[in-house]
Amino acid sequence: MAFGHELRERRLGQGVSLTELSKLTHYSKGHLSKIETGGKRASEDLARRCDEALEASGELLAAHCSVSTARSARTAFQRPAQLPLDRAHFIGRHGETAALDRAASRPDHPYRAMPLVVIDGMPGVGKTALALKWAHRNAALFPDGVLFHHLRAHGPAAAPAAPDDVLAASLRAVGIDDHAIPAGLWDRAALYRTALTGRRMLIVLDDAATADQVRALLPGAPGCMVLVTSRNRLAGLVARDGAARLSLGPLSCEDASALLRGVAGAALHGARPEAVSALSDRCGHLPLALRIAAEHFSAGPQDCLEGVVGELSDPRGRLDFLSCAGDTAASVRAVFSWSYRSLPQDVARAFRLIGAAAPEDISPQGAARVLGVPEDLAVRLAQLLCQVNLLQPTASGGYRCNTLLAAYAAELAAA
Repeated sequence: MAFGHELRERRLGQGVSLTELSKLTHYSKGHLSKIETGGKRASEDLARRCDEALEASGELLAAHCSVSTARSARTAFQRPAQLPLDRAHFIGRHGETAALDRAASRPDHPYRAMPLVVIDGMPGVGKTALALKWAHRNAALFPDGVLFHHLRAHGPAAAPAAPDDVLAASLRAVGIDDHAIPAGLWDRAALYRTALTGRRMLIVLDDAATADQVRALLPGAPGCMVLVTSRNRLAGLVARDGAARLSLGPLSCEDASALLRGVAGAALHGARPEAVSALSDRCGHLPLALRIAAEHFSAGPQDCLEGVVGELSDPRGRLDFLSCAGDTAASVRAVFSWSYRSLPQDVARAFRLIGAAAPEDISPQGAARVLGVPEDLAVRLAQLLCQVNLLQPTASGGYRCNTLLAAYAAELAAA
């Protein structure tokens, strides 16, 4: 069925009728029609002739080989359960969770496109935590299993994960032997789509770099659901691939305070609500920063909460405080740096200068003055920073930077 679908898509895309294809391949029009609708299996000879007739450069033949390989491997299908540990003390995100519930409803409906959701947001805002919490709660909706891949767009790794490597890992996870996994990216993608056809699976792609990195990892038929997290907005997946976007912002003041108390436990028992709220403000209401701050209080000996809040009025001291020794993944400064180092030079300069000036709204004219460039160029640079969630557009047409990101930008600018 997968070969027939690809044959039909390619034929229609080139404007070739069944009659014309019949003349080119010397197979009857009726036979070709049954191949396209899944009524007959295609022979290797037919696949080769169709590939040559439609100038498919081997892709149709590879799709046919993938179907044959997957059919022989299908009886050995394994049910993967790859979700990492769920996060404790998950607070809030009720609206976002409800949106994911709606996206997942009836994923196997024959006339519905595969649910594809992109969760984007700034570093440390809790994208992976939301994806994991929802996936753990709803794993029963996907009886054929869950695949999880960390795509490594940001972090200490030298480069993002290569899609062909991720595909190979996925194929092994569902039970396909190494010797049956083809070498090329698109051959692997075709086999992957075939192996998942008719399955009900959840695929979680964490920390994606680009839309192209994700596209090769998408199943080709309804029944599955794909959940992508990224610091980038991945506008191409929304525009071209029909993804739904779910943008995360910092927690509300109430939820931020609740997360602090939940993680710190007895260490904040009896603390004045105003002091807890002030600490959450110093943490920019970011879940990562809140968890690190709470860990410091739970580890003891206990410091005076009001005194700590006062000390954190210094932005540099704040970033020093929000780190766990020996763990770069639990350091706000390090996590921010992974986004910063991926910026082109002119955009990095714009982040340093606009970010340091924009804990409050900054207008396009103000951004142009800070950067010393024409307003249209300042707007373009600011929009690029918005695309990677290092700035946020405001209702007034200006831009704003989260307080912790602004402190990091000011630190970079001073250096």
